[in-house]
Amino acid sequence: MKNGKPSGDTAPEITPAAKLSAKREMFPMWAWIAAAVLALVTGYAIRQMSNENTQLADLRKQMKLATMQNQALQNQLEQGRMVASVMLSPDSMPLKLMPKDKNMPVVHAYLHPHMGVAITADQMPTLPSAMTLQLWFVPKKGSPMSIAIFRPDSSGQISLVAPVKMPMNEIASLTITEEPAMGSPQPTGPPAWMAQVN
Repeated sequence: MKNGKPSGDTAPEITPAAKLSAKREMFPMWAWIAAAVLALVTGYAIRQMSNENTQLADLRKQMKLATMQNQALQNQLEQGRMVASVMLSPDSMPLKLMPKDKNMPVVHAYLHPHMGVAITADQMPTLPSAMTLQLWFVPKKGSPMSIAIFRPDSSGQISLVAPVKMPMNEIASLTITEEPAMGSPQPTGPPAWMAQVN
């Protein structure tokens, strides 16, 4: 012993390079490769799941649209059935609402005391988006009563059934006016179509 220090061999100092080499020996090359492959596979799986989720969302949108279209078709079929029932009933009163403008088509109405009034027309002109058609019962006494607000479809057809809201013997005429898109509590202009009832 010299100067209070033990003599003889001392342990060698471990360098950072030696530590790294030891770690590499503890974690062999094939393990690094496997980890890299696993990372690639995981990334690919995540991308595939994201794509599948996007496709699933698109499919759900398509299914929702198809359901809405099917419901609209069912509504049209039901509306057509109701119109046909009123038109073919022997208790219905057929009427022709004649246009003020002779270039416009005639609107046909079938007035039934219980099932309502059916309105049909073809080749109707396209309305501006800010306008709509409104059907009125005009009584012998009093103010016109709004019965329905409607627009021709894309092919220019009208097919609807609206309730009869007053006794038929009190109805003097049926009229249709052009009104703002949400309709009006009372006609804002002269009738565009009209038919005398009583």
